[in-house]
Amino acid sequence: MTPLEDRVRQSLAGKAREFPPGAVPPLRRPVRRRRFFSLAYGGGERKEAPASRGWLVPAAAAVTVAAVIVGSATVSHVLHQQNGAGTSVEAAAARNEAASWVAAQVSRSAVVSCDPVMCQALASRGFSGHLDEVLPGVIHIWPSGVIVATATVRREFGGDLNSGYAPGIIASFGSGSSQVDVRVIDPRGAAVYKAAVSADLRSRKLGGAELANSSRITAPAIAWRQLRAGRVDARVLTILTGLAAAHPLSVVAFGAPGPGAGAGSPLRSVEFAWSSEAPGAGRPGSMRAIMAFLNAQGAPFRPAQAAVIRLPDGRAVVRAEFTAPSPLGLLGPGRHTGS
Repeated sequence: MTPLEDRVRQSLAGKAREFPPGAVPPLRRPVRRRRFFSLAYGGGERKEAPASRGWLVPAAAAVTVAAVIVGSATVSHVLHQQNGAGTSVEAAAARNEAASWVAAQVSRSAVVSCDPVMCQALASRGFSGHLDEVLPGVIHIWPSGVIVATATVRREFGGDLNSGYAPGIIASFGSGSSQVDVRVIDPRGAAVYKAAVSADLRSRKLGGAELANSSRITAPAIAWRQLRAGRVDARVLTILTGLAAAHPLSVVAFGAPGPGAGAGSPLRSVEFAWSSEAPGAGRPGSMRAIMAFLNAQGAPFRPAQAAVIRLPDGRAVVRAEFTAPSPLGLLGPGRHTGS
């Protein structure tokens, strides 16, 4: 017997003891009228009980019925509490994961809309960008570039959040009612946003194909596929193009998008070094030269984070990462911060 079953059994027994036999009056039901059944079904006339006697139920049986009813309510209450506690734990976990991701990945220059609890979680994690609280009955998110869509926020916006206000998901945590989505806001509406995403993807495919066909860059097969598919962020493409013009490069890998991100979310990080064919590959001098180049870039082409790391095989490479959301239109006309 499990602890829950034991608690339920004890609760049933306790509730039954609360009702002494004399405390519950006998149940009476009205006498049924005479009905006739077809003989084909083995029926016939049913005899009715005398009208004066009715249908009597012993008091002890009534107590048992009452105890079962009360006990069932107790079980329902226990299960409801457990399910509610589980949902609260899942919601808190998703909220904490989302807050940590936004604090680490979203641009400090972005205005982030969030419910009061999420805004507090972001502030506690050192997010230094501007936070705009979503309050009940108040929908005013146009100054924001990002919204953290918790269950509270979804209740305020309903279906308009996906179809109108914030159509792009750049990260997602949890599931069901506990799910928290980090979404891009486009005041021009979902149709314009999706058109801009498509145009940016076409530009990234062209830029990625040029790099993939360049003799100045070496990379593993998966990186070639990502470049040609337009999966790589325009800012990453731009800095690789600039560096490859000066020195042959060896790309190790492009970073993964945010967890649960939509298909249009670009890869915002890259690990690379001078090509092994170039003198001083992986040496401190070449690492300093790459870092100097990256730090000299202006917005939006200066990485949010850039550092020299060492791979498991001992090679030293530079890892550069840009913030979310990725700007749209950097490689063509109509630049807009979006996906």
